[in-house]
Formats: sequence, structure tokens, C-alpha cells
Amino acid sequence: MKPVKTVMQDVPQGDIHEYDNILKYFNYEPAKQEKKDVYHTITFVTTGIIAYDGGQTTMLHLGTLLSQEGYDVYYLSYVPQTRQEMAQNAEFNYPSYQGTCLDMSQLDEHKSDIWIATLWESAYVIKNKPGYKMYFVQDYEPYFYPFGDRYQLAKKSYELGLHMVSLGPWCAKMIRENCQVNSPIDQINFPVNLESYPYQKRDFSRYQNKKTFDVAVYTKWRSPRRAPINIQLTLKNCQKILANHGVKLNLHYFGTEKDAQFISGENLGKLTQAEMIKLYHESDFGIAPSMTNFSLVPFEMMSCGLPLIDFKEGTGKYFLPTGSYLQTSFNEKDLAQAFLNASQNSFVIEKRVQRGVAHLQSITWKQTLTDFAAIIEKISVAVA
Repeated sequence: MKPVKTVMQDVPQGDIHEYDNILKYFNYEPAKQEKKDVYHTITFVTTGIIAYDGGQTTMLHLGTLLSQEGYDVYYLSYVPQTRQEMAQNAEFNYPSYQGTCLDMSQLDEHKSDIWIATLWESAYVIKNKPGYKMYFVQDYEPYFYPFGDRYQLAKKSYELGLHMVSLGPWCAKMIRENCQVNSPIDQINFPVNLESYPYQKRDFSRYQNKKTFDVAVYTKWRSPRRAPINIQLTLKNCQKILANHGVKLNLHYFGTEKDAQFISGENLGKLTQAEMIKLYHESDFGIAPSMTNFSLVPFEMMSCGLPLIDFKEGTGKYFLPTGSYLQTSFNEKDLAQAFLNASQNSFVIEKRVQRGVAHLQSITWKQTLTDFAAIIEKISVAVA
């Protein structure tokens, strides 16, 4: 008897040849740190530079600020991508960025005082290089994978002896709770660029007894931590509940490729910064699920004055003060009730937006730079 071919296949996680270019770097030897009195060069080691990537935009912003502080900053790819392509995507993600892009041909030749890993793979790539090795942790990356060998490889990357710097408190919390940490782990402020997402005052009285809500919904089909399946199911069922109360929910999805077909609402695709600002100013609410480390998008929504809805099951509570957004459970019944409550108590929405905007003033990039500079200063004066 022969098996019947089926459409469903195993999750393709087991091809080691995806790492052929960097296989020689994979081992479990702990990092050996080399400290200096003064550091001049800082190199972020990255998976090329990808357009629309929030994590790499944060890297570029931080690198630019460090460059302005006098450091020689580099962005070195460990995957095949030309310097021209890297620079073009970097300029798209963060216009007027500063620093030098290097392709992977420089991986073994380049010298740096400080190396900074930006993904679990790059932790293995840099851990045995001469210099001081750091690890800019923007998410708890074992959660990127099913429980298996990549999960374990990602988890092990936090145990290799690199000096970890967590973007916000959640990543540091997860690493301490789940890993055998044997190296420093600091955290820096998770910032928002207020100038890039200007606040627009709105008339909250129009929310009172409103029968139609326009909702900007950010999700990424290629990023399960942004809950692309659950948010569609929940919002579609929420629409049905609200329809029974005479309320219409217009959904405007963005962040996913334009050809993706959402089960309800329109797909605006991947938007430019100007397009996002326009969407935020024209919408009544914003939703951007963050099931692992927080996303920049909720901050950007709040910066524009857009009332934010966030879920208890996510990580918003680690980054946003109580009373600065509308919190609900990740199910259609509670979410529908949140919309109905908003239409009956518009003054509550206004107060939460005001508190959220006030909070954003304390999480600026200036504070992030101060945090990171203090970490470098700490390792500079700690020379053995």
C-alpha cells in the first residue's frame, strides 16, 4: 500500500543548509570578553537590512544616535546582500541614518571594539570575535519557533556570555525566568519618536453614541507574535456582535503584503510613514497586538492621538501605564463590550489618550541613548 499525497506538510524547520554561510560559527564555547578604557567602533551584526522592519529601524535609530555621539558605527550583514541594497533599505526605514553598511564579505576581516548581536543567529557569529560582545535583545526569540532545535538554539544564545541589553523590561524578565544567565543583562528605555508621528487633537464628543467606528489594525502574517489569525477571527466575530447592537465596525488592516486576503475589512498593505500618519488621524481606534515584546506601532498610534485598544494576554501592560489605553481580553465578547462602552463614555477615551500622550514624553530616544551610553561607560570603567 502506498501513501496518499496530501496538501498538508510538516513545518519546514529542519534544513540545516539554510545556515551554510555561517555554519563555522556555531558552537557552545562561551564568549571571551575584551574590555578597553575607551571604545571607538561599534558594529551591529544583522540579517542584512530589510524594508519595513521595525527591529532594524530601532537598530538604525540607535546606531545613528551613537554615531552622533562620536562612535564609528557599522551595520554588518551575515547574509548575502549588497552594500547598496543595505543602504537603500536603511534609508527607507530611517531617512538620514548614520553609520556604514558592510556586506558579509567583511564578516571575517572587519575589526570592532564593540560587537552587537541583533538576532540569536548573530550571537553565535560574533561571540568569539576579538572585542567586547553585546546582544541587543528586542524580543524573546525562542518564541519565534515551534518547540524544537531552533527554539533551543535561540534560548541557548542568551547563555553564551554576551552582555545583553534588553529593549524594555519584558525580554529581560523572560530571559531571567527561562535561561541560565551567566553574563550581564541590562535594559534600556523602549522609545518612541514623537516628532515623526505628530499629535492631532480630536473631538471626542463625536464618539458618544457613535454607530460606526473605523479601526486601524496592524498585524503581520509572517509574524505570529502579532496574532494575524487570532485578530482576524476575533474582529470578525466582534463585528457580528456589534451589528446586533446597531454598530458597524470598519476594519483597515495594514502591515501585511497587499495581496493577502483578510476575512473581513480591507487590506491596505505595507504603508509608508506618511500613509500611517494619515490612517491614524482618520481612524477612531487603533489595535496592534503584541504577544511577545511590544511593537513600535502602538506607541506611534498613541503619539498621533489615536485611542489604543490592547489585550491583557499581550505585553502592553509592561510598557503602558494603567489608564493610558483601553484594555480588554482577546475575545470577541469583551472586545465588543469595549467598543460599546466607548460609545457611551466618550470622556473616558479622552482621559486615556491624554494620559497616554503624557506618558510618551518620558520614553523618548534621548532617554534611550542616555541608558545605552551609561552601559558602555560601565564596561569602560570596569577594565580588569
